Formats: sequence, C-alpha cells, structure tokens
Amino acid sequence: MSEPSPLQSALGKVRTHGLRYSAVTVVNVVIGQILLFAAVRLFSWGTTWTTDAAWTVANVVSVSLGTIPAYYLNRAWVWGKRGRSHLTREILPFWGFAFAGLILSSVAVNVAANLTDVKIVANIANLVAFGVLWVAKFFVLDAVVFGRGHHEAGEVDDDGADTVHQTTIHP
Repeated sequence: MSEPSPLQSALGKVRTHGLRYSAVTVVNVVIGQILLFAAVRLFSWGTTWTTDAAWTVANVVSVSLGTIPAYYLNRAWVWGKRGRSHLTREILPFWGFAFAGLILSSVAVNVAANLTDVKIVANIANLVAFGVLWVAKFFVLDAVVFGRGHHEAGEVDDDGADTVHQTTIHP
C-alpha cells in the first residue's frame, strides 16, 4: 500500500477533527467577541484613555480570557486528550498561537481604532486577524500538539483506550 499524498493526509486530518475544531472555533469566536464587546465598552466608559488604547487593552483582556476555554475544548473534545496537560508540549504551543493572534489582532484593532470611532469595527478587525491563523493552527495542533502519537503513558484517548502503546514525542 502506498503512502497517502500530502493532500490526502491533510484531508484525512480535516475529516477526523475538522468538524469539531470548527465547532469549537465558533464557540470561541462567540465567547471572544462577547468579551471584546464588553471590554471595549468597559475600558472606554468613564476613562480618559484614547479609543485605540481602550480597544487595545480590551483586546488583550478578551484574548487572554478566551484562550482558557479554547484550550480545554480543543484538547478534550477535538483531540480527545484526557489527563494532565503537558506544559511544554501542549500549553505553551497553544498559548503561542494565542499570543501570535493577540499581536495580529491588537495591530488590527489599533489600526481600526485610528480609522474610525465605530466600535463594532474592533470586533471585525479582531475576527479577520484571528482568521489568518485559523487553518495553520489546526494543522500544527494536530501534528505537533494534540494529534495521535503525542500522548503520555496512561493517557486516555477519546475512544477510552489507554494510549500507552503509542509513540510519545518529547520536546
């Protein structure tokens, strides 16, 4: 039997985890947008901050808080990982993507704040910036962070099987 092509391999990963990853993304977008909407209003209301400063602080707060449920939903529901999280193999790479998204979205939100006073533009800029990373993040999470072969001995997969027989990849 021949090795699958890179395209076949990518499509297989999308079939395996793509729908759940997309569903988690929808949940996280809703959570993030609600947090951003509320934080923009909170940090703009009754302060002497400029609009772009308030929007930037609001974006940092919303991304930081929104990453927590995003991590756990992706780890447990999308990739079926159970047990303790691994700091260097799981948490730090996931937060690295969140930080990259934070930088991109902060720049986008800052640009939006300088272009208009219409507050919903901050939400649109935030969505576009995070959308840029979404596809790459899926494949990195699958290949490097949570995918098959990245389990510790004694961890349980989503089918309930002990994964001690699988290859463990260390940083």
